[in-house]
Amino acid sequence: MTIDISGVAFTLLFQKALYKPDEELLIIADVHLGKASHFRKNGISLPSSAQQGDYDNLRSLFDLVQPKKVYFLGDLFHSSLNDDWHNFCDLVAAYKHIQFTLVRGNHDLINGSKFHDICVAVVDTIEDELFIYSHEPLNNVAAGKVNVVGHIHPGVVLSGMGRQSVKLPCFYMQEQLMILPAFGVLTGLYSMDQNKASHVYLVLSDSVRRL
Repeated sequence: MTIDISGVAFTLLFQKALYKPDEELLIIADVHLGKASHFRKNGISLPSSAQQGDYDNLRSLFDLVQPKKVYFLGDLFHSSLNDDWHNFCDLVAAYKHIQFTLVRGNHDLINGSKFHDICVAVVDTIEDELFIYSHEPLNNVAAGKVNVVGHIHPGVVLSGMGRQSVKLPCFYMQEQLMILPAFGVLTGLYSMDQNKASHVYLVLSDSVRRL
């Protein structure tokens, strides 16, 4: 699904990522790599294969979209350095033609020098004429600009007959804020409130649809 944000076309991907064609820019939030390793380290048993899906999904998406640039909007890793780092290094090495930038999030505890060593830039925000990319929503956004963020893990609960319900990830936009769904396999969802000012785009298994 393609939508217009401040006069610029963006594609909402059912792979839970945002694509900006004019820059060949792929935007991904909240992958939380290494979360399975972090849980195991803290006594919570998860198989080592639990997070392999994230790497498979990233590779598939890079191959499909063929971006020149990728922004990770925070929480790329779930915690401090662990065995998953080597898997990420292998991923980056396989896509040397892509310019990777990490917009640091609250879970990104790995020293920036480690990223610089593998040619991944680390910043707090990225700002251009129309957009400000950050992990968490900013308190003050200049008039005419849109803040593109992650962090929230937005979702919407849909209710059906017989008290049945399902919670789905979504892209959520309201006024000067666009919130991306969490990309990672091992992430939860936060139920978003809907109002007249909000625009909700549901992420389905093979498409994105406006609610």
